[in-house]
Amino acid sequence: MESGTREKARNVLKRILIAASYDVEEVGDPLDLSAIGSEDALVVLCSDDPETIENFDSMTYRLRTGDDDWVCRKLLFALDPEVQTEDCIRWGADEFVRYAGRAALAEVLGQSLVLDLPGPVRAIRRETAEAPHATVEEGPAEGPELPHLPVQVTEKRACGIAGLHGSAKCRFIPYWNYRYVSNGEREVKDRLISFDAEGAGAVNAINGIKMEIDPDTIERGPVPFGSEIVPARLVREDVEEQLVRDVVDRLTQRVRFRYEKGDAIFYEEKTLKPDRNNIRVELETVYVPVWQVRGGSKIVEVNGFTGEVLLMPMDEGVELL
Repeated sequence: MESGTREKARNVLKRILIAASYDVEEVGDPLDLSAIGSEDALVVLCSDDPETIENFDSMTYRLRTGDDDWVCRKLLFALDPEVQTEDCIRWGADEFVRYAGRAALAEVLGQSLVLDLPGPVRAIRRETAEAPHATVEEGPAEGPELPHLPVQVTEKRACGIAGLHGSAKCRFIPYWNYRYVSNGEREVKDRLISFDAEGAGAVNAINGIKMEIDPDTIERGPVPFGSEIVPARLVREDVEEQLVRDVVDRLTQRVRFRYEKGDAIFYEEKTLKPDRNNIRVELETVYVPVWQVRGGSKIVEVNGFTGEVLLMPMDEGVELL
């Protein structure tokens, strides 16, 4: 990434983070930005250089400000789709365009931009510093703290299930875990039609496929170090809107009424739908572990929680969980 391109990217990313209510500062090489939010901290790198990215990916960054000591999440903006990382939030051209446009709209509307990023990580210890600054610590560390299903299938077992002799990488795939509640009723010709209902489930934030997640199986803590955290492609607002439409369709009823008029018998049919304003949807991002096993040119993905084999690699857009 040329210096001019990198500077332009840095400026746009800075505006995106400011629109999301982060306190943003430019920092010196090799990083581009540091950002402090109400619940988390980020360091940002704009680069396509493999060596620079590898160093960034392998480091643990801490940001100290006042009495707070943050373990920073790492945001990488790279235009090269071949770049490989294990411990970064990856933004390419699609994410860049999406959030740049939404940041501009949020600024026009005077609203705060909502970024769909993995959950915050805070260091256990606290230290006092005179001014905010980022430090680097080398060596193993825990991964970011995320609500996730636990890894119950080992790497070796995943390779055995896949039937491949090769390397395996653990990827955490985002799901929108949801719960909805619908209320309301309508009375038509002395018949009371109820729209009371509730339900739960999860929507894959990559391809939109639904699955069931038992809330009791969700862990809230650090994922294994070195795991890849896959960024969501489906944003909260779009998922919530689709879920509301699904609930409306599911609860819509066609009711037939019989009545007599003179010597004739008539039937009248009405379609009754719940009021969208009476449907409440709660969403939370939950990550599902998936072992991506590579053997030669073949890739098999195994659910790290259940041990089931996915029909196709996650990024191909079709799966079975």
